[in-house]
Amino acid sequence: MIKHLNTVWLIAVAGILGMIVIYPELLTRESISQLLSQMGSMALTIYVLMSLTRAVLLIPCTPFILAGAISFPQWPFLVFTISLAGVVVGAFLVYSFPSFGGYDRLLEEKYPEKIANLKTKMQHKNAFWFVVGWSFFPLVPTDAVCYVAGVAKMPLRKMLAALLMGELPLVAVYVFLGAEIGEWFRI
Repeated sequence: MIKHLNTVWLIAVAGILGMIVIYPELLTRESISQLLSQMGSMALTIYVLMSLTRAVLLIPCTPFILAGAISFPQWPFLVFTISLAGVVVGAFLVYSFPSFGGYDRLLEEKYPEKIANLKTKMQHKNAFWFVVGWSFFPLVPTDAVCYVAGVAKMPLRKMLAALLMGELPLVAVYVFLGAEIGEWFRI
């Protein structure tokens, strides 16, 4: 039964990623914001659910953070809290369940040298600062470093603390300058 669940999950992820490649306009801050505005009174609940579950489908958090900032400008601290919760939940899932769906084998086979290099960095005394730096840099997927931290058995608390240190400034800038940052990055 679990084998079939993994297959369904992989097909869903591949399908969604394929649709995003073919139709990139589906995952823009505007499209997410438009979807939320159509939800009416349920918009905030849908936004919370989307933010907390996006990592299951390996979708980046940035468009969701910007969409939340645009959709709920009256509640920037709430959007900030929801966004950080989404980052932490996503990191926890990727860290805790790296073998779900065979994702670990896929990455290990596709990028053996890169994964080995990251594992080495995760076992170094400066692993904490490596995760902080990786998390702070907006152009790399944070989920990748969380995955490797899980595989390398970096303590969860240490990984989450480093992740939050790196992500806090980025999420704050995205939320409090949401629309302006989105225009600048063209996200």
